[in-house]
Amino acid sequence: MNEQMIKSFREAIEEKDRFVLTCHVNADGDALGATLALQHILKTMGKEVTVITPDLPPTYFSWMPGFKTIKVYERDIENCDAIIENASTLVVMDYNDIKRAKLLGEKLGSKEWEKTILIDHHTYPQVKADVEFSQPESPATCSTLYDILIAAGMGEKIDVEAATCIYTGILTDTGGLSYNSSNPDIYYTVADLLKRGIDKPTIHNNVFNNKTVRRLKMLGYALSRKLHRIEKYPLAIMTMSAEELERFGYNTGDTEGFVNYALQVKDIIATAFIMERPDGIKISLRSKGDFPVNEFSAQNFGGGGHVNAAGGTHKGTLEEAEKKYIENIVPFYLEWAKQK
Repeated sequence: MNEQMIKSFREAIEEKDRFVLTCHVNADGDALGATLALQHILKTMGKEVTVITPDLPPTYFSWMPGFKTIKVYERDIENCDAIIENASTLVVMDYNDIKRAKLLGEKLGSKEWEKTILIDHHTYPQVKADVEFSQPESPATCSTLYDILIAAGMGEKIDVEAATCIYTGILTDTGGLSYNSSNPDIYYTVADLLKRGIDKPTIHNNVFNNKTVRRLKMLGYALSRKLHRIEKYPLAIMTMSAEELERFGYNTGDTEGFVNYALQVKDIIATAFIMERPDGIKISLRSKGDFPVNEFSAQNFGGGGHVNAAGGTHKGTLEEAEKKYIENIVPFYLEWAKQK
């Protein structure tokens, strides 16, 4: 890591007293893990710090230390605006464009901050930050945060609560250490978090065995009725309409992980889950090996991510998004296969 940036990070943390920590809309385990871990560390240092999320995070993460302290912007705009106006330092975590915070992002972008810190692992950061850590090679923002804290000489501040949040982010953003996790350093990080006292079995149980019957029925429907292979190619797609989501009583986060199931088919190398949400069409992409779904997403759905895990959006209809995916993924795959 850049020594000057580490120095700037430590100075900003030590010199400033009023922090707002933010993450992207529909926060996942990595976004929540990074913001809650840093919040805990800053509070132990006597700082005034608030985590503000654009919308309500998935409640199946409610067991995470600090979850109940989160302020939800769309539910309490007036109070959150007051907190933001009083704060000196903004920390942008696990997203690279202020637009990914929706209405909250508009407020954040309208304020003149004394310091802005970016900690992320996505490509092409669009946030103007005084202190920027953008590490696409990192498996999770939580692992980047851990590396920053260690490099800044703040490792002793990672107690069991902060370590629990960091491990949760690493675990969820690598699919249980199944992808984006081939760098040996990530396992040294996990080993250190274990030494700090995290309860690994309980965290795994909370992450992977904390679902509702309603969600399992939705998954069963999606797998039996909505999962399709693109004929002649090792490619798959699954879609869910707004009507289908409503039928199963969809809550934020219920479809997390649906995109991964098609990869259990032995010869499928890439898959998409396309979902119709009130704020537009969301596309999640996953792959095996070195098939670069992040490049495909950037070319076709204005998104990005990592080689094996990426996402994007579409402004048209669900049907148009599905058609666009199928029409473009096939030639993309053929070009990739030609170069193998």
